[in-house]
Amino acid sequence: MAERPYRELEPWAWTRGAVWLLPDGRPVLVPGFHDDWIRQHQERVPGCANVCDVVLKMRWLSVVAYGEGYVELMIPSKSDDRAVGLCAEYLRRNLDRWKTALVMTMDEEGYLRLSADEFGGPGRAEAAIASAPAMGATGEP
Repeated sequence: MAERPYRELEPWAWTRGAVWLLPDGRPVLVPGFHDDWIRQHQERVPGCANVCDVVLKMRWLSVVAYGEGYVELMIPSKSDDRAVGLCAEYLRRNLDRWKTALVMTMDEEGYLRLSADEFGGPGRAEAAIASAPAMGATGEP
């Protein structure tokens, strides 16, 4: 399988589709599916076989921005201050690009639903992510 080009964007840049968000805020474009990208870029994510591996081993965040202001992010844990801060900062710097964010963690079932309203003051977003109860498929905690 031929390797696709590796392309980083400017720090905190938003794009529709899938990206890896590196710890310094640089998004890496993922044309197609994350798992395909992982197979084609093993030298960048050694020992990783899937999205969960990259999030846990590399501490990169998985981000997929859809239409209509909807975005999904995967972080290692709500108790990982660095990952929570990275997630919150990416969303904060792009408030005009999204309306609803679903944040999934690797250590709990379910997801956290965030809205732009939760990004009003310093530390509010981080607190919302770190303390929100995970919701199941029905949207109930």
